[in-house]
Amino acid sequence: MSKPPKVGLRAIDPLQDRYSDRSGNLYSVARLIDDSKNLPVFEVPVAALSLGDVIWEGENILGLAFHVRKCMKADLDCPILLDWNGDIADGRHRLIKAIATGKRTLKARRMTWKPEPDRPAEKP
Repeated sequence: MSKPPKVGLRAIDPLQDRYSDRSGNLYSVARLIDDSKNLPVFEVPVAALSLGDVIWEGENILGLAFHVRKCMKADLDCPILLDWNGDIADGRHRLIKAIATGKRTLKARRMTWKPEPDRPAEKP
């Protein structure tokens, strides 16, 4: 008897990651990371981060499994990136892993400036 087929998940493509700020402006996460690579790294308490944001809205089981896999593989030695408001611009999978494994702090960098968006928010 042959094995059942393995369920495949979509490939991880970091160049497609986008960050949407509070105003709806879109930024390339890769660009934000590159622009902030020389910022100092510090320990931020997990409890001090915004934990009430809705993420991955509308994901089906396969979509959620994709994010679970990213959480499992997340490198907690890699700092998360906080934007100019203190919101998480990059690192939600690391944050989830830190919470799930009982970590109290995460390494972080914080942007002190607001860059030009890659795509400005649409005006109503």
